[in-house]
Amino acid sequence: MTFIFYENFRLKIEEINMTEQLRKGVLNFRQTLFQGIAASAPAGAAVATMTGSAAYALGALPLAALVAFAIVALNGYIIKRISSHVAGAGGYYDYIKMGFGKVPGTFSGWMYLLYQVTAMSFISLSIAVFVPALLSQIYSINIPSYSWFPLLVASAGFGYLVSFGGIKGSLRYAMIMGTLEIIVVVFIGAWLVLQHPSANTASVFTAKFASGGVSGVALGVLFMYTAFSGFGGMTPLGEETKDARKVVGNAVLVSTLVLGLFFVFAAYAFTIGWGPLNMGTYAENLVPGITLADSNIGLWAAILITIFYVNSILTDNVVFTNSVSRITLAMSRDGALPLFLSRIHETRKTPYLAGAIMVVASIAVGAVAVVTLGGFNAFIFTGTVATLSALLVHMMANVSLPAILHKKGSKIGLMNAVLPVAVSIILVFVFYGTFISISEPVVIASVLFAAWAIFGVFYSIWRAPNVKGYTREDLNAMVD
Repeated sequence: MTFIFYENFRLKIEEINMTEQLRKGVLNFRQTLFQGIAASAPAGAAVATMTGSAAYALGALPLAALVAFAIVALNGYIIKRISSHVAGAGGYYDYIKMGFGKVPGTFSGWMYLLYQVTAMSFISLSIAVFVPALLSQIYSINIPSYSWFPLLVASAGFGYLVSFGGIKGSLRYAMIMGTLEIIVVVFIGAWLVLQHPSANTASVFTAKFASGGVSGVALGVLFMYTAFSGFGGMTPLGEETKDARKVVGNAVLVSTLVLGLFFVFAAYAFTIGWGPLNMGTYAENLVPGITLADSNIGLWAAILITIFYVNSILTDNVVFTNSVSRITLAMSRDGALPLFLSRIHETRKTPYLAGAIMVVASIAVGAVAVVTLGGFNAFIFTGTVATLSALLVHMMANVSLPAILHKKGSKIGLMNAVLPVAVSIILVFVFYGTFISISEPVVIASVLFAAWAIFGVFYSIWRAPNVKGYTREDLNAMVD
């Protein structure tokens, strides 16, 4: 009886794999690249997210950005090495499953989904919570207090609708809007630098202005890392990218370079514009980048950067919906999740059902968090859960590289063994840094993360016998 059940289950998976397929090889390098760039929400991170780093690094914010850039670049190199061996719709889930097997792979996918759903909540709350406050503080426009809910739904819903329309169209949108938001922030930043010629100094790339010196820079790096969080957002596009094992890895490296240069420049420009000695008040501002544009350039500049701040968040939701729907699809196909989540739209060729369920889940998480914790605390809560989950999956993915090489019978080499461990140790400190500012939403987020992880261990062990693993033929086909 057990054999018959398993055989029927296997046949159902094979049937879905034959009939439910994404469009293969339809994405080029540029489209894949902007999935990762847009996932970091460059404008949103530059004008708002960097304030967490500035609270500790203060006038050494540019140095914190530079060090975070170096760490992300090393992480990007590891992902490039892994993606040259395996590329699919599961992203990191596929990497870890290939390296460590079904149970760790299923567990990583379980944690990956928590990251993606809470990240989408966090992204949507960036509009639902901050836009009303921004309108009131900068433009003296007050909107009803209940506006957070329709803004939350609209933000998440917009991401789903654009993603549902098709992968090529959604990434064409991401390319255009991502390019424009970077241009706008660089333009504003260049204006600030040129407007304060006497303030320009290389000392902001030292620990001179940091709170507590080197320790302040280190804490600033921990928070700055979150600004880069989407740099590997293209990894779930492996099935749809042409020559994926080459293109996805190259796109990861280029995205880290583009984002690194962008964030280092933005950190420098905003520090110079605000004043290295005054960065304590920068960290206390709601959206200091917009405040700088308003006070130093004019209302038109503030309006311009506000538009692209909102656009940055909306585009972020588009690419995150692209990612989570494909990860869910991959897990469903493998048998790690219910099979109905593998359904792909007949004409759009998008995992529409998986995407819809995950977007609704993100709205529910955001709404419950706002009602129970309040707007700002909900923002901290979802951001903390997403950060913890992402870091855990990143660490697992990093150390899967030597495991993948060993499974394939390839020479591991000293660099491929040491670098993943070293970067993962650094990420452990970033993980620890999440708890530096202990507060109610952080504690609740930590408890939820732990509970989800514990349940995920039992779920993965229970589900693993039904999960499709990599066969010897699969491994033999993945030659260097």
